[in-house]
Amino acid sequence: MSGNYVSGYLEAGNCSGIVEIWADQGAIATSEIPAMTNALDRLIHDGVIEGGLVQDGNSKEILVYGLNAFVPDETRDATLENPEPFHSIRFLRDYIETGQSVFLTVESQAKGNANDGLNAISVDYWQNTFDMMDPEFSKAMNAFLPIFLDMFKGFNIKTVTFESDTAHDKITREIGYTERFDHQTGTRAHYLANRVTDGAAFHNQMIQMAMIYRQPRMRFSLFEQRVMRCALSGRTDQEIAAFLGCSRDAVKQCWRGIYAHAAETVPGFFNHADTDGGQRGPEKRRILLAHIRENIQELRPYSLRRDKRSAP
Repeated sequence: MSGNYVSGYLEAGNCSGIVEIWADQGAIATSEIPAMTNALDRLIHDGVIEGGLVQDGNSKEILVYGLNAFVPDETRDATLENPEPFHSIRFLRDYIETGQSVFLTVESQAKGNANDGLNAISVDYWQNTFDMMDPEFSKAMNAFLPIFLDMFKGFNIKTVTFESDTAHDKITREIGYTERFDHQTGTRAHYLANRVTDGAAFHNQMIQMAMIYRQPRMRFSLFEQRVMRCALSGRTDQEIAAFLGCSRDAVKQCWRGIYAHAAETVPGFFNHADTDGGQRGPEKRRILLAHIRENIQELRPYSLRRDKRSAP
């Protein structure tokens, strides 16, 4: 272990390492790896599942990862009424077989964000050690924490459901899960956290910190959000176009729409930077992306704006 940890969001096309861990755990058969990888790639690409991970900077070994999605009330309730191991693996198998997913689409997420809130569900969480006395445990957790909070940040979350080995009950409760639903195996359980209004909990429990919610101001379209998310990861316009499967001109047109919409929604947002796509383009992008990093809710679905200029 080099001690050089690299953390970031999980992107479509990079899911094979996680699915191989599932096979190593016995959650899936080796023969299922290709189909599971393709399914996870599609759901991440479509914004249905969001993931983050920490890797060793030298070996690229996965040290921690987390995958989150959202489900309807009835799916959450059914999961807790009859808790079974590796529930999300079963959801993915159903998706592979039927093409239908219980996880909410981006459009359904937008409705939940704008109304009474969303039920987050941990598709999976794994780390290479849960030994709290191991120095690598603290290093990995500290590296993953910002990514974990970012995956929840900007969503109007009312509950979080999490599955874990009961051997980790102490730490699971310490981070904020208050209700436990045991499996018949006796070795795993589902846990539930409900959003609370007690301000003290925000400082004491990681899950409650993750459920703090701020509404977006700008409400960009889905395509605009995807372009900006790619830009946040360091991609050039040409790379964004290739990743999203559109032309570079479509990306440039999208940026013009983003700048105009931001300036219209928040007057003075760019200060003296012009908004006509001229030589101040790089400066406008810098200002915008700096704002987005501090206000990630602007990249979350919420009554998404529809604008013909915003899509390829």
